Amino acid sequence: MSTGIDPLQALLLGVIQGLTEFLPVSSSGHLVIFHQILGMKEPDIFFDVCLHVGTLAAVCLFVRKELTWLILSLARALRSPGSFRKGLGMQDPDLRLLILLAVATLATAVVAIIFMDFFKGMFGSPKSVGAALIVTGAVLSATVFSGPGTSGIAQVRLWQALIVGMGQGVAVAPGISRSGATISLALMLGMEREFAARFSFLLFIPAIVGALILEFDISRIGGEPFSLLLGMAAAGVTGFLALKLLLGVVKKGRLWIFAPYCFLLGIRILTWTW
Repeated sequence: MSTGIDPLQALLLGVIQGLTEFLPVSSSGHLVIFHQILGMKEPDIFFDVCLHVGTLAAVCLFVRKELTWLILSLARALRSPGSFRKGLGMQDPDLRLLILLAVATLATAVVAIIFMDFFKGMFGSPKSVGAALIVTGAVLSATVFSGPGTSGIAQVRLWQALIVGMGQGVAVAPGISRSGATISLALMLGMEREFAARFSFLLFIPAIVGALILEFDISRIGGEPFSLLLGMAAAGVTGFLALKLLLGVVKKGRLWIFAPYCFLLGIRILTWTW
C-alpha cells in the first residue's frame, strides 16, 4: 500500500518533524498543518510514526550514556530482584531513575489510552491544533516563574514522575508539545534544569516505541520505501540538532522564549480556519 507521499514531501515533513519534535512547538501540530498545506486529506499516521523512528534514533544517540547505564542497571536488577528496593533509595541512582521513568511511562500510557479516540479526532481538525498551540504557549510561559530547581534523581518523588508522565500522555494531542509539557512540568515541580530536560528525552523513548508497535503495519513497508527512509533520515539529523539547542536553552532557564511563537501560530491557525 502506498504512503502517497513523494520524496520531496517526505524530506520536508522529515525536517519539520526533526525540528519540532524536541523544540517545544508540537511536532504533531506542525505535521497536521503541513498535511493540510500539501493537500493531504487525512494525515498518514504510519508515515508520521516512521518519522518518529528518525527522532527516536536521534534521542537514543544523544542520551546514549544514560541509556547504557539504565540498561546495565536493569540487567543487574533482573539478576537480583531484591535490588529493586535499592532503587527507591539512593543505593543505585541508575535503578532509581529507571523506576521514575517506568512510573512516568505508565502514566503516559493510561492517559493516552483513555483519551486516544479524542486525540485522534484532533488530527483532522486544524482549529483544535490552533487552540492546543495556545495552551502550549501558556504552559511554556509559566516556566518564567520556575527557578533553577534543586531536585535531581535523589530528590524526585514517584508522584512527581507520575505528573510528568501524565503531561506526556496529554501531549498525544496535536498542538500540545511533548517536550514542552514534560520539561515545563518538571521545572515547575522543582527539578534541576538539565535533569528535567534529560528526563524528558529519556521518557520519549518508551513512548515512541509504544506508538510504533501500535501503529506498525507491515503491509505499508513496500509502498514507497525511498520516501520513508528519506523522511526518517531528515527527522533524525534535524532532531539531533534540535536536542542540542533545546538542552542549551533549558539550562539557561529560557524555555519560555518559544511561547510567543506558539501563541502567534495558534492564533494564526484559528483565524485562518474560522
